[in-house]
Amino acid sequence: MLARAEERRAGLAETKGGAMRERRMTRRTSATVVAAMVMVAIGATAPGAPVAAAGSQPQATGLNADGQLGNGSTTNRTTPGLVSLPATIVQIAGGREHAYALDDAGRIWAWGDNSRGAVGDGTAADRPTPVRLALTNVAEVEAGHYHGIARRTDGTVWTWGYGALGQLGLGTTNNRSAPVQVPGITDAVAVVGGRDMSYVVRADGTMVSFGLNSFGELGDGTTTRRLSPVPVQNLTGIVEVSGGRNHVLVRRSDGSVWAIGANDYGQLGIGSTTSRSLPVQVLAGPALHVDAGAEHSLAVLTDGTVRSWGRGSRGQLGVGTTVTRTSPVVVPGLSGIVEIGDGRDQSFAMNAAGDVWAWGHNDLGQLGDGSTTNRTSPVRITGLSGIVAAQGGRAMTIFLPRPSTVDPDVTPPAVPGTPTATSSVSGRVDLSWTASTDDRATQITYTVFRDGGTTPIGSVVGGTAGAIGFADVGRTPGAVHTYVVRASDGTNTSGPSAASAPVTVAGGGGEPVVLLADDFTAGLLGWTVNGALTLDGAAGSPTAPSARVAVTSAAGDARRGWGGAPPSVCAAFDVRVTSVAGTARYSLVKLRNGAGASVARVEVNSQRQLSVRADVPGTRFTVGAQLPFGSWQRLTLCATNGASGTITLALGGTPLGAWTANVGTQPITQIQLGDNDPRTATVNWDSLSVTAGA
Repeated sequence: MLARAEERRAGLAETKGGAMRERRMTRRTSATVVAAMVMVAIGATAPGAPVAAAGSQPQATGLNADGQLGNGSTTNRTTPGLVSLPATIVQIAGGREHAYALDDAGRIWAWGDNSRGAVGDGTAADRPTPVRLALTNVAEVEAGHYHGIARRTDGTVWTWGYGALGQLGLGTTNNRSAPVQVPGITDAVAVVGGRDMSYVVRADGTMVSFGLNSFGELGDGTTTRRLSPVPVQNLTGIVEVSGGRNHVLVRRSDGSVWAIGANDYGQLGIGSTTSRSLPVQVLAGPALHVDAGAEHSLAVLTDGTVRSWGRGSRGQLGVGTTVTRTSPVVVPGLSGIVEIGDGRDQSFAMNAAGDVWAWGHNDLGQLGDGSTTNRTSPVRITGLSGIVAAQGGRAMTIFLPRPSTVDPDVTPPAVPGTPTATSSVSGRVDLSWTASTDDRATQITYTVFRDGGTTPIGSVVGGTAGAIGFADVGRTPGAVHTYVVRASDGTNTSGPSAASAPVTVAGGGGEPVVLLADDFTAGLLGWTVNGALTLDGAAGSPTAPSARVAVTSAAGDARRGWGGAPPSVCAAFDVRVTSVAGTARYSLVKLRNGAGASVARVEVNSQRQLSVRADVPGTRFTVGAQLPFGSWQRLTLCATNGASGTITLALGGTPLGAWTANVGTQPITQIQLGDNDPRTATVNWDSLSVTAGA
């Protein structure tokens, strides 16, 4: 969700050099779309990066059995305590038993229950201490019950976590333990998570949705589950959205409030308990904000009063009783309210000073008032002030304070050291330079340029001390090149380094040209990762890390291409297969052409039997040798283009066979690790080398 009007009034926006810089202090499952709030890069800001802002350190209270309070423990709290995060957080989001925070460099931090991949770090381990996700240039992060959804600054949408009900929008029901891009959306201005559904607001003020739709909560006029985005019908001018358990609230630009979905407790506020699969108006307004709990709803009007409706059995309506209300009623005792928040059955209201009032279910201290007493009327939470957001899940709540100072990061990293360029491998130039230092960042993105060009040839993420390395592969033997490097802290970019001394590319004596080499020391940088393929920091050949997939009836693969279009390509790699289950063969490596089509692959089945497949005709060749499981093995797969091309396979340097097959006429320009079809297997890869020439 983008920043709110009251945040701008509070001084969380500034003008510098005529350009607007906006701070984002936002809530879970609620997205305000302000057309004028465009992030403008100024000075030396990196293209596409979020503008830096001074943030703050969140606090959390309530249930902590899965580490959802983010303080490194699993001990419950009845009063707010600090989350183990830097004081640079500009947005918070609460799921059922997990949570997210967005920092001022556009990076997501996540913690709590990770049994279904909701943390998004590529593992299934619960995280009582926040971990930082690999996704960068993030403008907004939101949470569902067991899934996450993020919007990047380029308007793309990414999801992860529990996907069995289509809530990830990827066209499948697979879980994802790390962020994956939702296809077809490049104009998102807000994202929202409900329990098992998701919503995306587009730049034209319309909205799409996907996921569970049992009560019509997707707003497409049906109760059909949707695995991919579908348009929400009959709503335009959308400026705010908030998702509940099975219903959603929408505020339009005219201040009117609309609702869709389940209504068994009157949470739609239309005077009945009839669910609606198309939007229905609740309030004419003018509303300032809306917020949906599990089965109750809130709205704050422009006059500073609060309305509530829906389920009231735990006091979550704040009207002094536990009676359910099917139409909006005034929450007594509140005035001057500018912000509201929710959890599963708890509610919050904040005034312009950031004072907090809370009411509702409090069995585990989720209201933060020092007790475990349910509250049917608002109570002031002592010890909290300057709060701009309150968001929670089941029995836990996170509070985000306003930053004490406005302190944007405007200092770029130091200029990197002059690169040293050497070439001892045919077609490959190895670069090394001294790391940059920075006043805030501990990780720097180094971007490399060749021969004075302005288009980057690649980048690598490294620290702020020691030497940084990079390999430029696929160069023509005998060519002469120079290199410069720039450093970015995610917000600001340094000037260029001095140019390296000219280097002559090795080769030309008939040895193969190296197109791609990766030992995963730099992680999965440069790879397009789909599904559950992750980095394994504990195993490798000869040393960790390595690429890894451990899937159960799920996909997990990574793809990477190279420059040049040789007629013959060989991929040599170390592989350790721990297990393959079921009757399907598992694809260890695929070679793909420029159109992305697979042309050749090597597979293994549960009986350790190797096979080679020519994908153009769909012909499979069985290999006599078996692949040992549980230990690292060296495989080399080669393919030569042509209708009567060739495919060869070697194990540990020993040829296993050569086959004539249609490999297609398009050059091979891409490699894939892992299987993009649902499989059950555990596999690691390391020490990959792709060369031109069989």
